[in-house]
Amino acid sequence: MRVVIVDPDLKAGRKLAASVEKMLPSADVLLYAESQEALNGIETHAPDVTFVAPDVNGMTGPEFLAKARIKTDEPKYVGTVEKPDADASIAWISAGATLVVARPVDSLGIRTALRGVAGGIDT
Repeated sequence: MRVVIVDPDLKAGRKLAASVEKMLPSADVLLYAESQEALNGIETHAPDVTFVAPDVNGMTGPEFLAKARIKTDEPKYVGTVEKPDADASIAWISAGATLVVARPVDSLGIRTALRGVAGGIDT
């Protein structure tokens, strides 16, 4: 399974990547901090799941997601929010996210994102 994390906050991105790898050691996790690199990476590497930060280099996460979906609609997109917010969740879902989770993403959020994708995880 390939997982992409799009987060200009590299510390938060690395923490999420480590949590994904701990839960699913066989996962290939790629981290992008820049929006254009992330768009190219999503198109090139065809991830199964993509986690997107609330803001990506001057654009909102949902705006980035809309651009990413032009490249490919394949991955399961997961939007992240700093705190639970109904308006933010609506924006994410409208942009095409299949799941919205609060940061830092906990094990339940990771498990939910990975479940049912490319064999997913059952535990």
